[in-house]
Amino acid sequence: MRRPEWLTRHYLTIDPRSLAAGRIALALVLLFDLARRVPVVTLWYSNLGLLPNHTVLWRPPFPQTFSFFFMASLPAEAAIGFLLCAVAYLMLLLGNRTPWAHLASLLALLSLHGRVLFIQNGGDVVLVELTIWTLFLPTGRRYSIDSLRARLAAHRDRTVEDLDTWQVAPPDNSPVVSLAALALVTQLAVIYLLNALQKNGPTWREGSAVHYTLFMEGVVTKLGLWVRTWLSPAGSRLFTWSALAIESGLPLLILTPLAQRPARRLAIALVIALHVGFALFLNLGAFVPAMIAFTPFLLPSADWDALERLWRNRRPRETPGDALRRRFLRTLARLERQGLLRLRPSAESPAPWREALRAHAAPLREGAVAVLIICATVRMLIDNPAVTHIHAQSQPPVVAETTTYLQMMQAWLLFAPDAPLTDAAVAVDAVTADGRHIDPLNEAVSPNHPWLGTTIPPRLGQNAFAAAYMLRIPFHDEYWSALADWILRYPDRTGRVADRIVSFEVIAIEHDNPPPGQHQPTNTRTRLLFRYPE
Repeated sequence: MRRPEWLTRHYLTIDPRSLAAGRIALALVLLFDLARRVPVVTLWYSNLGLLPNHTVLWRPPFPQTFSFFFMASLPAEAAIGFLLCAVAYLMLLLGNRTPWAHLASLLALLSLHGRVLFIQNGGDVVLVELTIWTLFLPTGRRYSIDSLRARLAAHRDRTVEDLDTWQVAPPDNSPVVSLAALALVTQLAVIYLLNALQKNGPTWREGSAVHYTLFMEGVVTKLGLWVRTWLSPAGSRLFTWSALAIESGLPLLILTPLAQRPARRLAIALVIALHVGFALFLNLGAFVPAMIAFTPFLLPSADWDALERLWRNRRPRETPGDALRRRFLRTLARLERQGLLRLRPSAESPAPWREALRAHAAPLREGAVAVLIICATVRMLIDNPAVTHIHAQSQPPVVAETTTYLQMMQAWLLFAPDAPLTDAAVAVDAVTADGRHIDPLNEAVSPNHPWLGTTIPPRLGQNAFAAAYMLRIPFHDEYWSALADWILRYPDRTGRVADRIVSFEVIAIEHDNPPPGQHQPTNTRTRLLFRYPE
């Protein structure tokens, strides 16, 4: 059965240059996500931290949990895993054996996130979704080592350096047609659509959401802290309704078949503007770069053609890009001569099993995408009951297991239905052997305020992992014993005998955020979670 031509043209087709730019953006975000975990590898990825592997395996946040990092107990073991993840991400960035590098990157990402699902946020989910849908697209056809191999295959008498003077076969710019292209852009549209629909609480209707969000002390940035001191109720309404209007309009701009080129151009600009605004005021982890990494996939072929014409018609003068390209090609040629990199394809015929696999690859790939689209759609209907009115009991087990193992959750409700009217933190009042009162937890995760006492001071300076942990740990007593053990190991981390902990109390603190026009929180209350000794 043939697909309608308009459906293929508007929703199933994507330019290989967009795929390549998107692959590079994705790989850079993956490397960023890995880099932000490196400083906290001991705290979150080893048995010396707050979430030991045996504790998480005993009571996982989700019943279907996957991670190679459950095999790592010591920081050094986790560091080796980080190194392997970096190798996969770098191969994806360069487009070397791209399909296998992409698969390895997905497994690495699922492992990194699966080990610490307890502190996962929406940005981690977005990054997984982007990695999964692009796995089924030929992202290495352009701007990659794989594309160099393909062009060299057409002229086996040429060298790698010849590519710099365009003396070999031109690159393949034929459009890619796949269900995965539809899944990719629809996923982006669904994220904005459900976020907009579920922001229906009073703070969004009245325009106070931005004001209240800026009083999240765990994630507010320095700029956000400064802005909230002078932000008026009118200014809050302007920012709040602007953000809501952008989220509401983006699904239409992304999916409309009418004037698709200017619509998607505007969508790209609005996505970048919206999320740069988020990043200026709030530390949301990988959420901002992951959402922006969707935008290269929206670029139409006409824009790439215009950019290439502009490049070809530029003045014939040396640019930094020319020098960098030549240096890169010389490096590849050197690696090939030393046997460290295989660029030139083999002249031998491929094995029969490879030919059979290639013959059936396209229908198998499209079938897998179709199955995942169905699973993601069902999960979306289940995860957003406020909009869909479908309850979790209706979810088929196979859908629940598939989407949970792949971390394809579809609950899109950032600051929905309301912005937070309260803020919370956790403090530790520990007494050392020499009589001092210290807070080991906030020493580790709140660099601006290592001692909380019984209040939440302005801007704790936490990263996204710590902020999520502080909000969730009061309601998960299955992880309290791990926290207690970690507190008691304080002298092991400092190396001072006098830091031995003789007693401590772990306290949950909460207060009401100030209403618009005010700046001081009210109604601070505390709750004892547990103490040592009992």
